[in-house]
Amino acid sequence: MTTKLIMGADISTLPEVEAQGGRFFDGGNEILLDDALIKHGVTSARIRVWNDPYDKNGNEYGGGTCDTEKMLSLAKRVKAKGMSLLLDFHYSDFWCDPGRQGIPKAWKGMELDEMCKALAEFTRATLRRFIDEGAEPEFVQVGNEITNGFLWDMAKLDRSSPAAFKESFWRLGRLIAAGTQAVRETSKAKIVIHLEQSGNNALWREWFDAAAGCGMDLDIIGASYYPLWHGTPAQLRENMEDMAARYGKDIMIVETAYPFTAKHHDPSGRKLMIGEDFTLEDGSKPKWSFTKEGQEQFLNELKAECLKIKDGRLKAIYYWEPGWLPTKQSTWATKEALADIGEQDKDTGNEWANECLFDYSGNANPALYSYGKV
Repeated sequence: MTTKLIMGADISTLPEVEAQGGRFFDGGNEILLDDALIKHGVTSARIRVWNDPYDKNGNEYGGGTCDTEKMLSLAKRVKAKGMSLLLDFHYSDFWCDPGRQGIPKAWKGMELDEMCKALAEFTRATLRRFIDEGAEPEFVQVGNEITNGFLWDMAKLDRSSPAAFKESFWRLGRLIAAGTQAVRETSKAKIVIHLEQSGNNALWREWFDAAAGCGMDLDIIGASYYPLWHGTPAQLRENMEDMAARYGKDIMIVETAYPFTAKHHDPSGRKLMIGEDFTLEDGSKPKWSFTKEGQEQFLNELKAECLKIKDGRLKAIYYWEPGWLPTKQSTWATKEALADIGEQDKDTGNEWANECLFDYSGNANPALYSYGKV
Protein backbone atom coordinates (compact mmCIF):
# COMPACT_ATOMS: atom_id res chain seq x y z
CA MET A 1 0.00 0.00 0.00
CA THR A 2 1.31 3.44 -0.94
CA THR A 3 0.38 6.78 0.57
CA LYS A 4 0.99 10.44 -0.22
CA LEU A 5 1.29 11.32 3.47
CA ILE A 6 3.96 13.98 3.96
CA MET A 7 6.30 13.45 6.89
CA GLY A 8 7.81 16.78 7.88
CA ALA A 9 9.68 18.62 10.62
CA ASP A 10 9.81 22.17 11.96
CA ILE A 11 13.51 23.03 11.98
CA SER A 12 13.36 26.78 12.61
CA THR A 13 16.03 26.77 15.34
CA LEU A 14 18.57 25.00 13.11
CA PRO A 15 20.61 28.05 12.01
CA GLU A 16 20.96 29.13 15.64
CA VAL A 17 21.87 25.62 16.83
CA GLU A 18 24.56 25.32 14.15
CA ALA A 19 25.95 28.79 14.90
CA GLN A 20 26.24 27.77 18.56
CA GLY A 21 28.23 24.65 17.68
CA GLY A 22 25.46 22.04 17.68
CA ARG A 23 26.41 18.85 15.81
CA PHE A 24 24.34 15.84 14.73
CA PHE A 25 25.33 12.21 14.36
CA ASP A 26 23.68 9.26 12.65
CA GLY A 27 25.18 5.90 13.55
CA GLY A 28 28.27 7.66 14.88
CA ASN A 29 28.85 9.64 11.67
CA GLU A 30 28.45 13.40 11.71
CA ILE A 31 25.64 14.65 9.47
CA LEU A 32 23.67 17.83 8.90
CA LEU A 33 20.24 17.78 10.51
CA ASP A 34 18.36 18.31 7.25
CA ASP A 35 20.40 15.58 5.54
CA ALA A 36 19.61 13.17 8.37
CA LEU A 37 15.90 13.94 8.13
CA ILE A 38 15.86 13.49 4.37
CA LYS A 39 17.85 10.26 4.62
CA HIS A 40 15.17 8.78 6.87
CA GLY A 41 12.09 9.82 4.91
CA VAL A 42 11.27 13.38 5.99
CA THR A 43 10.34 15.32 2.86
CA SER A 44 9.04 18.68 4.10
CA ALA A 45 10.31 21.49 6.34
CA ARG A 46 8.19 23.84 8.40
CA ILE A 47 9.78 27.23 9.10
CA ARG A 48 8.34 30.04 11.21
CA VAL A 49 8.82 33.75 10.56
CA TRP A 50 8.77 36.46 13.23
CA ASN A 51 8.51 40.11 12.30
CA ASP A 52 11.34 41.72 14.29
CA PRO A 53 12.90 39.45 16.97
CA TYR A 54 15.45 42.01 18.18
CA ASP A 55 15.46 44.77 20.79
CA LYS A 56 16.23 48.41 19.96
CA ASN A 57 19.96 47.71 20.31
CA GLY A 58 19.89 44.78 17.91
CA ASN A 59 20.09 42.06 20.58
CA GLU A 60 18.54 38.75 19.53
CA TYR A 61 15.48 37.25 21.20
CA GLY A 62 16.57 33.60 20.99
CA GLY A 63 14.35 30.62 20.24
CA GLY A 64 15.87 30.65 16.78
CA THR A 65 15.57 34.46 16.36
CA CYS A 66 13.43 33.68 13.33
CA ASP A 67 13.69 36.82 11.22
CA THR A 68 12.98 36.85 7.49
CA GLU A 69 16.64 36.86 6.40
CA LYS A 70 17.66 33.91 8.55
CA MET A 71 14.58 31.87 7.68
CA LEU A 72 14.88 32.67 3.98
CA SER A 73 18.44 31.30 3.98
CA LEU A 74 17.20 28.12 5.68
CA ALA A 75 14.30 27.81 3.24
CA LYS A 76 16.63 28.11 0.24
CA ARG A 77 18.85 25.42 1.74
CA VAL A 78 16.08 22.85 2.23
CA LYS A 79 14.35 23.63 -1.07
CA ALA A 80 17.65 23.08 -2.88
CA LYS A 81 17.71 19.60 -1.33
CA GLY A 82 14.25 18.79 -2.66
CA MET A 83 12.13 19.38 0.44
CA SER A 84 8.76 21.09 0.25
CA LEU A 85 8.12 24.08 2.53
CA LEU A 86 5.43 25.08 5.01
CA LEU A 87 5.95 28.75 5.89
CA ASP A 88 4.46 29.69 9.26
CA PHE A 89 3.64 33.39 9.78
CA HIS A 90 3.31 34.16 13.51
CA TYR A 91 2.64 37.89 12.94
CA SER A 92 4.58 38.72 16.07
CA ASP A 93 8.15 39.54 17.07
CA PHE A 94 8.32 36.40 19.19
CA TRP A 95 6.55 33.15 20.14
CA CYS A 96 2.83 32.78 19.47
CA ASP A 97 0.70 30.12 21.15
CA PRO A 98 -2.67 29.94 22.95
CA GLY A 99 -1.30 31.99 25.85
CA ARG A 100 0.79 34.57 23.98
CA GLN A 101 0.00 36.44 20.73
CA GLY A 102 1.91 39.70 20.83
CA ILE A 103 1.48 42.57 18.38
CA PRO A 104 4.77 43.38 16.59
CA LYS A 105 6.51 46.52 17.82
CA ALA A 106 5.96 48.24 14.47
CA TRP A 107 2.20 47.65 14.56
CA LYS A 108 1.43 48.75 18.11
CA GLY A 109 -1.10 51.56 18.33
CA MET A 110 -2.62 50.78 14.92
CA GLU A 111 -6.38 50.70 14.37
CA LEU A 112 -7.92 47.62 12.75
CA ASP A 113 -7.88 48.86 9.14
CA GLU A 114 -4.25 49.99 9.40
CA MET A 115 -3.23 46.70 11.00
CA CYS A 116 -4.94 44.74 8.23
CA LYS A 117 -2.93 46.70 5.65
CA ALA A 118 0.32 46.15 7.56
CA LEU A 119 -0.33 42.42 7.89
CA ALA A 120 -1.14 42.09 4.20
CA GLU A 121 1.97 43.99 3.13
CA PHE A 122 4.23 41.99 5.45
CA THR A 123 2.77 38.76 4.04
CA ARG A 124 3.15 39.88 0.42
CA ALA A 125 6.65 41.27 0.84
CA THR A 126 7.91 38.18 2.66
CA LEU A 127 6.40 35.76 0.16
CA ARG A 128 7.83 37.74 -2.75
CA ARG A 129 11.31 37.49 -1.22
CA PHE A 130 10.98 33.73 -0.81
CA ILE A 131 9.61 33.24 -4.32
CA ASP A 132 12.14 35.55 -6.01
CA GLU A 133 15.02 33.71 -4.32
CA GLY A 134 13.87 30.22 -5.24
CA ALA A 135 12.17 29.20 -2.00
CA GLU A 136 8.48 29.34 -2.84
CA PRO A 137 6.44 27.60 -0.13
CA GLU A 138 3.90 24.94 -0.99
CA PHE A 139 1.92 25.77 2.16
CA VAL A 140 1.47 28.99 4.16
CA GLN A 141 0.12 29.33 7.69
CA VAL A 142 -1.74 32.54 8.45
CA GLY A 143 -1.15 32.65 12.21
CA ASN A 144 0.15 30.09 14.68
CA GLU A 145 -2.07 28.24 17.20
CA ILE A 146 -4.78 30.88 16.94
CA THR A 147 -7.42 29.03 18.99
CA ASN A 148 -7.76 32.18 21.11
CA GLY A 149 -7.19 34.61 18.25
CA PHE A 150 -4.01 36.56 17.48
CA LEU A 151 -2.56 40.08 17.57
CA TRP A 152 -3.83 40.60 21.13
CA ASP A 153 -5.81 42.48 22.17
CA MET A 154 -6.96 43.60 18.73
CA ALA A 155 -8.16 40.13 17.72
CA LYS A 156 -8.21 38.20 20.99
CA LEU A 157 -11.30 36.01 21.12
CA ASP A 158 -13.76 36.93 23.85
CA ARG A 159 -15.84 33.97 24.99
CA SER A 160 -17.67 35.81 27.79
CA SER A 161 -20.90 35.81 25.78
CA PRO A 162 -22.11 34.80 22.29
CA ALA A 163 -22.24 38.45 21.26
CA ALA A 164 -18.69 39.12 22.50
CA PHE A 165 -17.39 36.04 20.70
CA LYS A 166 -19.10 37.06 17.45
CA GLU A 167 -17.69 40.58 17.57
CA SER A 168 -14.15 39.48 18.45
CA PHE A 169 -14.19 36.77 15.79
CA TRP A 170 -15.25 39.39 13.24
CA ARG A 171 -12.07 41.33 13.99
CA LEU A 172 -10.00 38.14 13.82
CA GLY A 173 -11.64 37.26 10.51
CA ARG A 174 -10.77 40.68 9.06
CA LEU A 175 -7.10 40.23 9.89
CA ILE A 176 -6.96 36.64 8.66
CA ALA A 177 -8.64 37.71 5.42
CA ALA A 178 -5.94 40.34 4.91
CA GLY A 179 -3.33 37.61 5.19
CA THR A 180 -5.08 35.00 3.05
CA GLN A 181 -5.80 37.51 0.28
CA ALA A 182 -2.13 38.47 0.25
CA VAL A 183 -1.17 34.79 -0.07
CA ARG A 184 -3.60 34.29 -2.96
CA GLU A 185 -2.31 37.40 -4.74
CA THR A 186 1.34 36.46 -4.36
CA SER A 187 1.73 32.68 -4.53
CA LYS A 188 0.18 29.34 -5.40
CA ALA A 189 0.58 28.05 -1.85
CA LYS A 190 -2.22 26.29 -0.03
CA ILE A 191 -3.44 28.18 3.02
CA VAL A 192 -3.33 26.52 6.45
CA ILE A 193 -5.29 27.73 9.49
CA HIS A 194 -3.78 26.30 12.68
CA LEU A 195 -5.31 25.57 16.09
CA GLU A 196 -4.27 23.48 19.11
CA GLN A 197 -6.47 21.54 21.61
CA SER A 198 -6.89 19.04 18.79
CA GLY A 199 -8.86 16.51 20.84
CA ASN A 200 -11.52 19.09 21.82
CA ASN A 201 -14.25 18.68 19.23
CA ALA A 202 -16.65 21.20 20.77
CA LEU A 203 -14.01 23.94 20.75
CA TRP A 204 -13.01 23.17 17.18
CA ARG A 205 -16.62 23.18 15.99
CA GLU A 206 -17.19 26.54 17.66
CA TRP A 207 -14.11 28.01 15.97
CA PHE A 208 -14.57 26.63 12.47
CA ASP A 209 -18.33 27.20 12.46
CA ALA A 210 -17.50 30.87 13.08
CA ALA A 211 -14.85 30.73 10.35
CA ALA A 212 -17.32 29.23 7.89
CA GLY A 213 -19.85 31.86 8.88
CA CYS A 214 -17.52 34.68 7.87
CA GLY A 215 -16.36 32.95 4.68
CA MET A 216 -12.79 32.38 5.83
CA ASP A 217 -10.54 31.34 2.95
CA LEU A 218 -8.48 28.24 3.71
CA ASP A 219 -7.41 25.00 2.10
CA ILE A 220 -6.11 22.98 5.05
CA ILE A 221 -6.97 22.73 8.72
CA GLY A 222 -3.74 22.55 10.73
CA ALA A 223 -3.48 21.03 14.20
CA SER A 224 -0.98 20.90 17.02
CA TYR A 225 -1.15 17.52 18.71
CA TYR A 226 0.77 17.03 21.94
CA PRO A 227 -0.67 13.94 23.66
CA LEU A 228 0.15 15.11 27.18
CA TRP A 229 -2.32 17.99 26.77
CA HIS A 230 -4.55 17.21 23.79
CA GLY A 231 -6.05 13.79 24.45
CA THR A 232 -5.43 10.36 22.94
CA PRO A 233 -4.50 9.65 19.32
CA ALA A 234 -8.00 8.20 18.90
CA GLN A 235 -9.58 11.47 20.11
CA LEU A 236 -7.39 13.37 17.67
CA ARG A 237 -8.48 11.10 14.82
CA GLU A 238 -12.16 11.42 15.69
CA ASN A 239 -11.97 15.22 15.77
CA MET A 240 -9.98 15.44 12.54
CA GLU A 241 -12.46 13.14 10.78
CA ASP A 242 -15.28 15.41 11.93
CA MET A 243 -13.44 18.52 10.74
CA ALA A 244 -12.79 17.03 7.30
CA ALA A 245 -16.38 15.89 6.88
CA ARG A 246 -18.02 18.99 8.35
CA TYR A 247 -15.98 21.60 6.45
CA GLY A 248 -14.68 19.66 3.44
CA LYS A 249 -11.03 20.44 4.17
CA ASP A 250 -7.83 18.42 4.26
CA ILE A 251 -5.95 18.08 7.53
CA MET A 252 -2.32 18.48 8.59
CA ILE A 253 -0.75 17.77 11.97
CA VAL A 254 1.68 20.70 11.86
CA GLU A 255 3.17 20.14 15.32
CA THR A 256 3.78 17.07 17.46
CA ALA A 257 6.55 15.78 19.72
CA TYR A 258 7.28 13.50 22.68
CA PRO A 259 10.12 13.28 25.24
CA PHE A 260 12.88 10.68 24.98
CA THR A 261 13.97 11.31 28.59
CA ALA A 262 12.79 13.11 31.70
CA LYS A 263 16.34 13.79 32.89
CA HIS A 264 17.40 17.43 32.56
CA HIS A 265 20.42 18.32 30.44
CA ASP A 266 21.24 21.12 32.91
CA PRO A 267 19.34 21.05 36.22
CA SER A 268 20.49 24.59 37.00
CA GLY A 269 18.68 25.94 33.94
CA ARG A 270 15.04 26.53 33.02
CA LYS A 271 12.75 23.69 34.02
CA LEU A 272 11.95 21.24 31.23
CA MET A 273 8.50 21.66 29.78
CA ILE A 274 7.98 17.94 30.44
CA GLY A 275 10.20 16.64 33.22
CA GLU A 276 10.35 13.94 35.89
CA ASP A 277 7.49 15.43 37.89
CA PHE A 278 5.05 15.63 34.99
CA THR A 279 1.60 14.09 35.37
CA LEU A 280 -1.57 14.33 33.31
CA GLU A 281 -4.43 16.54 34.47
CA ASP A 282 -6.07 13.59 36.24
CA GLY A 283 -2.84 12.87 38.13
CA SER A 284 -1.99 9.75 36.14
CA LYS A 285 1.18 8.98 34.21
CA PRO A 286 1.26 9.09 30.40
CA LYS A 287 0.74 5.91 28.36
CA TRP A 288 4.22 6.05 26.85
CA SER A 289 7.37 6.24 28.96
CA PHE A 290 9.71 9.22 28.75
CA THR A 291 12.38 7.08 27.09
CA LYS A 292 13.73 6.60 23.60
CA GLU A 293 11.51 3.55 23.30
CA GLY A 294 8.48 5.49 24.50
CA GLN A 295 9.13 8.30 22.03
CA GLU A 296 9.22 5.83 19.15
CA GLN A 297 6.12 4.00 20.37
CA PHE A 298 4.14 7.23 20.55
CA LEU A 299 5.08 8.29 17.02
CA ASN A 300 4.26 4.88 15.59
CA GLU A 301 0.85 4.90 17.27
CA LEU A 302 0.18 8.45 16.10
CA LYS A 303 0.98 7.54 12.50
CA ALA A 304 -1.18 4.42 12.65
CA GLU A 305 -4.15 6.39 14.01
CA CYS A 306 -3.73 9.21 11.49
CA LEU A 307 -3.65 6.78 8.58
CA LYS A 308 -7.12 5.62 9.64
CA ILE A 309 -8.60 9.06 8.94
CA LYS A 310 -11.26 8.53 6.31
CA ASP A 311 -10.82 9.32 2.62
CA GLY A 312 -7.11 10.09 3.04
CA ARG A 313 -7.89 13.61 4.26
CA LEU A 314 -4.84 13.64 6.57
CA LYS A 315 -2.05 14.99 4.36
CA ALA A 316 0.96 15.55 6.64
CA ILE A 317 2.56 15.18 10.06
CA TYR A 318 5.31 17.58 11.18
CA TYR A 319 7.57 16.90 14.16
CA TRP A 320 8.24 20.09 16.06
CA GLU A 321 11.91 21.05 16.51
CA PRO A 322 13.62 17.63 16.34
CA GLY A 323 17.07 19.24 16.47
CA TRP A 324 16.86 21.97 19.11
CA LEU A 325 19.94 20.74 20.95
CA PRO A 326 20.93 22.11 24.37
CA THR A 327 23.98 24.06 23.27
CA LYS A 328 25.58 26.28 25.89
CA GLN A 329 23.80 29.39 24.61
CA SER A 330 20.52 27.68 23.73
CA THR A 331 17.48 29.43 25.17
CA TRP A 332 13.77 29.77 24.51
CA ALA A 333 14.17 33.49 25.24
CA THR A 334 17.02 35.89 25.92
CA LYS A 335 16.82 38.47 28.70
CA GLU A 336 16.10 41.07 26.02
CA ALA A 337 13.14 39.03 24.79
CA LEU A 338 11.78 38.58 28.31
CA ALA A 339 11.94 42.34 28.82
CA ASP A 340 10.07 42.95 25.57
CA ILE A 341 7.21 40.58 26.44
CA GLY A 342 7.04 41.62 30.10
CA GLU A 343 8.07 38.23 31.49
CA GLN A 344 11.31 39.20 33.25
CA ASP A 345 10.53 36.85 36.14
CA LYS A 346 10.99 33.76 33.96
CA ASP A 347 14.20 31.77 33.46
CA THR A 348 16.11 31.49 30.23
CA GLY A 349 17.39 28.17 28.86
CA ASN A 350 16.26 25.29 26.66
CA GLU A 351 13.10 23.62 27.96
CA TRP A 352 12.56 21.51 24.84
CA ALA A 353 15.79 19.55 24.32
CA ASN A 354 14.38 16.32 25.76
CA GLU A 355 11.78 16.23 22.97
CA CYS A 356 14.25 16.22 20.08
CA LEU A 357 14.79 13.25 17.78
CA PHE A 358 18.45 13.43 18.82
CA ASP A 359 19.85 13.01 22.32
CA TYR A 360 21.63 15.74 24.25
CA SER A 361 24.91 14.90 22.47
CA GLY A 362 23.33 15.06 19.03
CA ASN A 363 23.07 11.30 18.43
CA ALA A 364 20.02 10.12 16.51
CA ASN A 365 17.28 8.48 18.57
CA PRO A 366 15.59 5.30 17.30
CA ALA A 367 12.45 7.33 16.57
CA LEU A 368 14.29 9.18 13.80
CA TYR A 369 14.69 5.93 11.86
CA SER A 370 11.03 4.97 12.03
CA TYR A 371 9.38 8.41 11.93
CA GLY A 372 9.58 8.92 8.18
CA LYS A 373 8.50 5.40 7.31
CA VAL A 374 4.82 5.23 6.39
